[in-house]
Amino acid sequence: YTVPDLPYAFDALEPYIDAPTMKIHHDKHHATYVANINKATEGKPEVPILDLMADALDAGAARNSGGGHYNHAFFWELMEAPDKAKNSKLSAQLEELINKSFGSMDEMKSQ
Repeated sequence: YTVPDLPYAFDALEPYIDAPTMKIHHDKHHATYVANINKATEGKPEVPILDLMADALDAGAARNSGGGHYNHAFFWELMEAPDKAKNSKLSAQLEELINKSFGSMDEMKSQ
């Protein structure tokens, strides 16, 4: 397993997440999960991380590090620079569920 490159610069999420926090979280924190999952699975056939997580309860020592790696890799892909995020649109399904549950996006935010 490897730490993926960020799909944006470390400072791309400012002012919400600063560059030093992103750098530490990516280069140190996520890298530790990867090092530990590689150590825990050493000598075993490599399986895709999703397959490993599907059997997480049976994964033993690999569970926490594998989960940390998976969650961080997923997180990096979901995050987007504020200037891009403000122009993104909800999926029709998510918008429908928000409207059904709260009445509107603004009402959800106010709660």
